[in-house]
Amino acid sequence: MVVYLEHYALTENGYNTMFTQEQIAKYKNSIKYKRNLHMKNDTTLLETWSLYSDRRPMLSHLREILVEAGFKLKQRNLKEVYKKLITTGKDKYIEKLIFFMRRFISQYKNIGYDAGGFTALRTRTDNPRTLLFLDIAEDVYKHYQEQLHINNKIDYEDMINDANLYLDEFEAQGVTLPYKYIIIDEFQDIARQRFNLTKRLSEITQAKVVAVGDDWQSIYAFAGYDITLFTRFLELMGSGTEMKITHTYRNSQELIDIVGGFIQKNTTQIQKRLISPKSISDPIVLEEYDDSTKAFTNLAKAVENVIGKLLVEFGEDQEILLLGRYNFDGHKLTNTTLFESLSADGDKIRCVEHPKAKITFLTAHSSKGLGFDNVILLNLIEGKYGFPSQIEDDPIIKLVTTEDRSIPYAEERRLFYVALTRTKNRVYLIAPQYKPSQFLVELVRDYNLTHSEKLNMDAVDFFPRRCPVCNYPLKYEFNKNYGLTLYICTNEIEICDFMTNHAQHLYDIFKCDENTCDGYMIVKTRKSDDKPFYGCTNFSADVKCRKSITINQN
Repeated sequence: MVVYLEHYALTENGYNTMFTQEQIAKYKNSIKYKRNLHMKNDTTLLETWSLYSDRRPMLSHLREILVEAGFKLKQRNLKEVYKKLITTGKDKYIEKLIFFMRRFISQYKNIGYDAGGFTALRTRTDNPRTLLFLDIAEDVYKHYQEQLHINNKIDYEDMINDANLYLDEFEAQGVTLPYKYIIIDEFQDIARQRFNLTKRLSEITQAKVVAVGDDWQSIYAFAGYDITLFTRFLELMGSGTEMKITHTYRNSQELIDIVGGFIQKNTTQIQKRLISPKSISDPIVLEEYDDSTKAFTNLAKAVENVIGKLLVEFGEDQEILLLGRYNFDGHKLTNTTLFESLSADGDKIRCVEHPKAKITFLTAHSSKGLGFDNVILLNLIEGKYGFPSQIEDDPIIKLVTTEDRSIPYAEERRLFYVALTRTKNRVYLIAPQYKPSQFLVELVRDYNLTHSEKLNMDAVDFFPRRCPVCNYPLKYEFNKNYGLTLYICTNEIEICDFMTNHAQHLYDIFKCDENTCDGYMIVKTRKSDDKPFYGCTNFSADVKCRKSITINQN
């Protein structure tokens, strides 16, 4: 027996105090659409509601409708239920929740919270979803800590936090720690708890702290690192001397002048000018490709062309780095007939046309600290999974991380700087002509990089529109389900599913509720006064659907 069960976030009478009237109307339209869809396909739809008029529990009603539909109910063992959930919802729900919970607890400890931190976090939000998660996370955290204690184990985050407690005990007992210097490398990537440990150790031992780092390369905020602990080092430590390392020997002066100007668009970064003894003409070269059709194949051909040019200029002994924003950027190449993967983790790639070329694939994050003769940067498309990445952290994670909002895409700007400076000679930008990323357009505009007239210099909104519901950035991309290019909220779809077709009038689009219509109500404007209204996508010369709704702008 196959049935479909829909649980609605409305009462049996069609209300929800958390929704506006407009949202309720939209929700009811979606219910009507689902009912019509099941009627059309002759499938069985069972429905439950958030609250029933008789005030009996939803589970009681669910039991009744299942029995009425012919199901024989038998209580399952909870472990069996859990295993079934893992099997059926592994990729979408269970594993996602597990990894998210692990990240949250790690970040929670990274900023120095103990068991009492959940109370503090609850005061920072009134979001029901976030509060519910904190309730669950607190139970998971307590169970996790109990298991560590029972098994006489400790995790890395607790090692740092417990060390702070031991320092207090040492101080109280008058124990002397014979440290003169505390030397820390890569200090730009330091979490709050490690900074606190460093400062506390320095206070107790009177040791001098020597911190070496480069705030231009701070790219691990997602792991709990806080760039302000570096840029405000003297202020937070109380005193000290700042010495700038201004010489570089990997990159040419021409390249470092460009990328230095690019990174310092963010005025909160430490300002400096790097000097290099190397000189090379045209340090950044564009290799364009048509991304409007057969994008992956055309991208692969562009990469193949660049490799051929590099072999002619630098020979077969050079090391070529293919650099992506994500691991799947390498898979896009090897999924064509032009490239092959030579290793299980995908870091060694073979070009079929130029098999002797020494090619390595890495993501921008994993390339930090490394250098190659020449670099080819793959992912320069504008979009959620482009460069800059437009993926936003879940609001829950933002409770336990520090986000740099000093400039749009501040951390992505630093990551792009890292990507551009992995080369000892040139960096080649594989440039999509139709949807070039805003970082690519910015470089071309500011530094007059050579490009063709086909490169779309007007496709980028440098300060992206924000969602009127949750204030997340709106991405502009084609949605295959709607068959439209839309402004879509980058927030998790479970949190906010806002999308619109209109750049100026940001109103959510929805399914047309006419019984025989499969169109969508999108935002249109009247020619006479430019006022917005909803009109069906199926409106046409043959008057397939003339449904329209006035939009109240108050």
